[in-house]
Amino acid sequence: MEKKLMSEKESLAIISQMITNAKNNVQENAGSYTLVWGYATIITSILIYLGWIYIGAQWIMYGWGIIPIIGTIGTLILNKREKKKLVKTFLDSVINYIWIVFGVLGGMVSITAFIYNIPVLFFISQLMSAGIVLTGFVSKFKPYVYCGTIGVLLSFLCLYFRGAESVLIFAGIFFVTMIIPGHIANRVSNNLLKGKNIVESKL
Repeated sequence: MEKKLMSEKESLAIISQMITNAKNNVQENAGSYTLVWGYATIITSILIYLGWIYIGAQWIMYGWGIIPIIGTIGTLILNKREKKKLVKTFLDSVINYIWIVFGVLGGMVSITAFIYNIPVLFFISQLMSAGIVLTGFVSKFKPYVYCGTIGVLLSFLCLYFRGAESVLIFAGIFFVTMIIPGHIANRVSNNLLKGKNIVESKL
């Protein structure tokens, strides 16, 4: 018995569904999480630097706590927004686990710095840069790999400069490792979505 051939309408419906599924796996503004944490770190670093220079009080260092507050709030807002329109994939879960591990390690290092005299800016920039590199390898997004690697190398400057200038270096590292690739990721993902929307509209 001959197989029943699909009608043109059925074929177009299948193709349309495939495109929709693919589009759901491309996150709009994919670099937003990176940008939230990157800008939170840079803004806080600048405030810490200014406080260090013009006030010089020890309590200024508690200002680093602004970073997880802003970052967490921004992440929750993005999660709530993306939850409505994205189907989470295994890749998303892997990246989430990577940042949970590095986030916990970063928090532990930060707490330790209030007890022992350790080069905390060096360790944090190393951890976060390494996290970006791993994210780039897992997602096969080269800007993360390249910028994260540069961040790892630049972090050694925090061992040489230990004064107020180290805070500005720290901010610069996060600009390279998170802000630059974050904006690139947003541009790439949004262009992909626009392209798929155009193809889908033609169907």
